[in-house]
Order: sequence, then C-alpha cells, then structure tokens
Amino acid sequence: MTVQKPFFKYICILALAVAMLLSCNKHENAPALDMGLQYYPLKENSVSIYDVDSTVYNDFNNSTTKYQFLIKDTVTNKYIDATGNTAYRIERYKKSGTADWSFQKVISRKVTSNRAEEFLDNRRYIRLVFPPVLNLKWNGNLYNDLERWDYTITLLNEKQSVNTLNFDHTLTVEQINEVNFIREDVYIEKYAKEVGLISKEVRAIDKDISSGKIKRGFIYKMQLNSYK
Repeated sequence: MTVQKPFFKYICILALAVAMLLSCNKHENAPALDMGLQYYPLKENSVSIYDVDSTVYNDFNNSTTKYQFLIKDTVTNKYIDATGNTAYRIERYKKSGTADWSFQKVISRKVTSNRAEEFLDNRRYIRLVFPPVLNLKWNGNLYNDLERWDYTITLLNEKQSVNTLNFDHTLTVEQINEVNFIREDVYIEKYAKEVGLISKEVRAIDKDISSGKIKRGFIYKMQLNSYK
C-alpha cells in the first residue's frame, strides 16, 4: 500500500511533536540537582554563638594557659563586592565571663555557583565547594599567599551532635591533617544544612621527640552554642 505524501508528512510531524512532549515532561519531572548550598547559608540578621576552649603552650616559661570564652557572628548586611558578586558582612564579637561583648573583627563571606569563600584577616579562603562530594579535594588557600592545603570532605550527610544541638545533615571538612613525632597540624570544620559552621577544631603543636610531650603551640575548639 502506498502512503500518500501529505499523510506521511502529517505522521512525521505528529511523531516529532510527541517526542518533544515526552522529552519536555521527562525534563520537568527530573529531580533538581542538590548543590548543597544549604551547608553555607547566608542571611541578613542571622546570629551564631559559639563556645570556645583554647589552650596555649609556651616553652619559653613552660606554661600552659587555658581560655574559655564566647564568639558571636552576626550577619549585618549584604553588598556587591569588587568581583560583582553578592557578599555578606559578618561582625564578630567576643565575650569572656560576665564582661560585655567586645568587637573583634569584620569577616566577609559569599557563595558563588560552585564555592563558598570567606575573607578573614586579610586572606581569602575557599571553605566549601558545590555540590559537596565525599572525598572531594580542593586547595582551600588558592586565593591567598599561604601554602597549598588540600581540603577534603571526609563525612557527608551524617547525623552529628554539637553541645546539646542535634543535626540530621552535616558534612566534615578536613583542611589539613599532618601528624608526626614532632609536629601536629590538624584543622577540621563541620557544617550543618540550614545552619552553616557548627564546629571548628585546631591542633597546631610542637612535641618533644623523646617524650611526646607538647612543647609549644595551641589547641582550639569552637562549638555552636545557639543560632537564629
């Protein structure tokens, strides 16, 4: 049987339309890629308060000094930075004992399409990359004058508790973990979805090679106390 040309043309057009419709429906129904931006939320007027325990070792006078205080980070406003991106200004305050909050410094943070940056103490760091992937590595010091540190995501979408706070979705970033007989450099940060940074731990110490005793350096632990 011979198919008439007009009818054949109509069949081709109909088939093409159905194919396009199915393609559109498939695209519309496909789940959106989770970029993980919720791990580094930035919102004006948000406040995070941290408990800080710090121990400083001094081999000059063989002293060990412990400090306990609170840190408060407040997002005061957003602005367009020199690169044309939206950045957020964070004011950091410190409180010891019954003293009033005292201003410490200004921090700038921003999120681009694939990374979270923090400008702290005149240096820019890449704190996270998006989407976060387990065991993913990147140079956190790419935009500053420090040596290369290969940040690594060592835990992802894990439940964790900090102080009395419980979080269903967290990730852990190991910024550096170099330990030997005479030196330890361990920097670890943890983030929770919709909250941001929930803890930071640092061990930057020199040790006696024979006894393993700490000679100099500091150990620092910062844990989220409250947020809003």
